Amino acid sequence: MKNEIIRCKCVDMSVDGQGIARAGQLVVFVKGLIKGEEADVKIIAEKKNYSYGIIDRLITPSPYRIEPDCPIAYKCGGCDYRHIAYDYQLQVKKEVLCNTFRDYEVADVMGCVDPFYYRNKVQIPCREHKMGFYRKYSNDIVEFDDCYIESRIANDMIKDLKSLILHTEIEDKIRHILIKHGKGSGEIMLGFIVNDLSVDLSDITRIMVEKYPMIRSVILNLNDRKTNVILGEEERLLYGRDYIFDEYDGIRVKLSLKSFYQVNHDQMLKLYAKVRELSEVNTDSRVLDLYCGIGTISLYLCRYAKHVTGVEIVEAAVSNAKDNASINGFDNADFILADAGRQMDEYLKDKDIVILDPPRKGISRELIDSLIENRIRKIVYVSCNPATLARDLELLKENYDIGTIYPVDMFPYTIHTECVTALSLKGNAS
Repeated sequence: MKNEIIRCKCVDMSVDGQGIARAGQLVVFVKGLIKGEEADVKIIAEKKNYSYGIIDRLITPSPYRIEPDCPIAYKCGGCDYRHIAYDYQLQVKKEVLCNTFRDYEVADVMGCVDPFYYRNKVQIPCREHKMGFYRKYSNDIVEFDDCYIESRIANDMIKDLKSLILHTEIEDKIRHILIKHGKGSGEIMLGFIVNDLSVDLSDITRIMVEKYPMIRSVILNLNDRKTNVILGEEERLLYGRDYIFDEYDGIRVKLSLKSFYQVNHDQMLKLYAKVRELSEVNTDSRVLDLYCGIGTISLYLCRYAKHVTGVEIVEAAVSNAKDNASINGFDNADFILADAGRQMDEYLKDKDIVILDPPRKGISRELIDSLIENRIRKIVYVSCNPATLARDLELLKENYDIGTIYPVDMFPYTIHTECVTALSLKGNAS
């Protein structure tokens, strides 16, 4: 059957953005095919119960299909839905989530007012005289002139850095460029990830700072390991401070090179507002914010709670969080350096609200057991991975009532969605 062309009807969309097509009993996953479309599909790989194909000829296009505005949309691994009208992307994402959370109610996806140029962080690999993004499932670099999801100023800076770095004697020493742009403050951090700290970047730094006066920090980061991890441990300050400020909802925060920070500033505000609403926080509430990072959710809730404790495993993030509480004058917050997935009983015992915002792997079974044993009244779970959220809810549902899943489109034009839901302790939980 491989290389055969068959006519298929797309009946659904997969979690990774492919069309799920059928031809009789045959199931074919087809990149770029939209639900409702009919196409002649060339089979490129066969598995036991399904196949993979590519569109050979589109017979009946979807009314939601659009011509991608990005010239490298089908080469770059960044955007999965560049060929789908934005409003329909939100519908697709909700349908995919409904398939994941079959036992729970899923709300409409909270979309972006402006789904373009939203990313406040960009990481660009530099190799073989190229700077760009990785092709999906590949280490090949796809160059670009203008990325429609990265901030406009990051696009401009990358163009200048290409001319300053590529085809020069320092090119082989630079592994990645990292740019952070505080949308609320306007401040910019420029990071050079290198394999040799002796590289002289003084001229490039001077040129960039003169052209972009919003740059408040230039940092050299050493990563000489053979790894896919971008950042190394050792850093050297080339200009300004080792952090920048950003602002959200009247709160001012420090961001270091390694700080985690939501990439979509405007959607972050919608997410945090929903967290506050679902938590039902009040002036008597004692809140535990697990996986708190630099304390953005903690500080947001400080204005409404009696006390907030944040727990985070990254030392630099805890330092940032403490500074951020001080900067904003919050004396009802403290931050603890610890693994939120282990031995949390000491911190859970006097809390009535717990915020969970874990990495993609979700939370540990040990933490789930601790939440149940300590009879936490209210849990608000923020997740960037619906699959692990669904797994963890299954382990908590015997003791907790699971509320509506609220999706936030933090990453327009991609398959990814942030979700938040509230869990309330059942009255008869033992």
